[in-house]
Amino acid sequence: MSHKEVEQNIKYPFPVKQEILWGEMDGFNHINNVIYFRYFETGRVHFMYESGIWQMLLDEGVYIVVGKLDCNFIQPLIYPNEIEISVGIKAVGNTSFTVHQKVTSLSKGLCAHGDAIIVGTDPETGLKKPWNDKLRAEFSKWM
Repeated sequence: MSHKEVEQNIKYPFPVKQEILWGEMDGFNHINNVIYFRYFETGRVHFMYESGIWQMLLDEGVYIVVGKLDCNFIQPLIYPNEIEISVGIKAVGNTSFTVHQKVTSLSKGLCAHGDAIIVGTDPETGLKKPWNDKLRAEFSKWM
């Protein structure tokens, strides 16, 4: 499935803009690949706080962990540049939900995109914890 097909039904309600840093570049004069995962993390945290999902998870006694991350690199980012990081919920499962993340250069367009599977866990046992109806409804609201 192409990126455009993936994006057709995803809402990105809280994009965050930031300047890339000189120190994020590597010896090949582009942003190091691992930095994109930090950008994705910034977007996920921003999305969780702005949507209220973070607090709701805490209120419901659920911790979250990242179960899987992937990244499709489209074009390199080079300093200086301003980017927009966007995150939207793509799917909801029994104990996890999937978000789609993208990093877009404001001057060059899409640079990278990928999915993250976020898993709900019981804070006492560390084991997977199924979503309750309240959480499932909240996740669905952002789809």
